[in-house]
Amino acid sequence: SSGINAEYGGNNKEMSNRLIVDTQPQMIPFTETHLSGYIHLSDNSEFFLSVDYSSSIPVIDMDSSLQCCLQKYQNNLSKLVEQSKTPRIFVETLVKFLEEAIPPPTGRAQLFSLMKQAANLPSGSIKSIDKEFKQITLQHEDASARKHFIVIDLSSTIPKFTCDLPQKMRAPAMPWTCEDVLKQFIQIVESYQALWDALDEIDQNAWVIEPEPFTRGFVHRRIVLQHHVNLIITLDPAQPTALPRCRFLGSAQAIQPMQNLLDEGIEEWDSRQSILENLSQILHVELPQKPKSGTVGGIQIECGVCYCYEMGEQTPEIGCNNPTCRQLYHLTCLVEWFRGLPNLRRSFGTVFGECPYCSKPMHVQAIL
Repeated sequence: SSGINAEYGGNNKEMSNRLIVDTQPQMIPFTETHLSGYIHLSDNSEFFLSVDYSSSIPVIDMDSSLQCCLQKYQNNLSKLVEQSKTPRIFVETLVKFLEEAIPPPTGRAQLFSLMKQAANLPSGSIKSIDKEFKQITLQHEDASARKHFIVIDLSSTIPKFTCDLPQKMRAPAMPWTCEDVLKQFIQIVESYQALWDALDEIDQNAWVIEPEPFTRGFVHRRIVLQHHVNLIITLDPAQPTALPRCRFLGSAQAIQPMQNLLDEGIEEWDSRQSILENLSQILHVELPQKPKSGTVGGIQIECGVCYCYEMGEQTPEIGCNNPTCRQLYHLTCLVEWFRGLPNLRRSFGTVFGECPYCSKPMHVQAIL
């Protein structure tokens, strides 16, 4: 990584300060120990800088955009201030560092323009600026203390925007500023408040097993209903407390009664109540909360073959139809188990075998 190294020397401070006029003509030597004005870089970008060595502790004042760019180099900057014998040495070493250590791919002038915009944003809006100055991460905290982030990627000619939202954020109209990006981002975030309130209520009061890892961009949840029966609910961002899209997972015998209850109770759905309140009333179940281990009260979510929940992108969705068993399996695990059975049968894409737990007949749609 680049550092800032100060040179030594220059006993004649007045002469040293006068020499700065040759390289930085807008840096005015007010006294032997005080320079103030504008520094210029090779791409014609300029920044205010004041360097005062009149006291035992030098006083440095600079452009806000310059402060943003140097925030990753505070230790180097402090050493430069201590090591520089004169304001001229400080200024020339700083300029050399800016020219060599911060070569943004989009052009230094554009970068410093963005830095200046970022520096003028509301306090706390900047989460980070990476050391290579290729990414600026802005943040916003909503009324429920949820933090949201948007990353502005400057590594290519066309900036990219990445944020954790249910929809992809489009770039603001050109020419945009950091303030434009933040305003648009906040507007979108605020439009999802009701959705995230509904999802938070599910996360806090149900046994949620998907999505994993969790992000604000997901609008679905997979929850445990009862013994070997899961439910995937997908909310409508525009009407988050309306009847969600529901998909039951488990054995056919276990999930069919649940599906019937939901179909019959659609008219009873009350959007003034929460998702979980409606589900509990319509399905006549008490929704379990997440336990500390994988099994509590007979409820198990791991695969009965590999004893894991996740296997790549698969989760246990195939259930035994035996009402006293109903163990769940990954499709891949169950097919591999069937392969080892001496009485394996196949017919038109359906594989017949036995449940690894209870030995009752099972079948799955698979091609061996």
